[in-house]
Amino acid sequence: MNHDLTPYEEPTSLEYETLDQSTLEERLSLFIQDLLEHNFAKLTNMIYRHDLNEVKFNQALEKPSLKLQANAIARLVVERELQKVETRKKYSPNRNKELPI
Repeated sequence: MNHDLTPYEEPTSLEYETLDQSTLEERLSLFIQDLLEHNFAKLTNMIYRHDLNEVKFNQALEKPSLKLQANAIARLVVERELQKVETRKKYSPNRNKELPI
């Protein structure tokens, strides 16, 4: 198996550290568009696990094309994950400690 190839232009583990938000959303939207077309149940499961706002998800599904729907959903996923990171930082027991350099 060739580990250099990833489906849907999925970032490698090293790339996650350097990707900007728009590139991450763009790549994620390719995966989400495929789920919209071929496996909606898996998409809804993913949305549930990521704890996305149901109203916003349904609004994204009202977009006129699969591509626009996928882009809107990808944006929601990335925004939600960033919210989770901020919440973890805020309530982390190590938040007042300086990180080693």
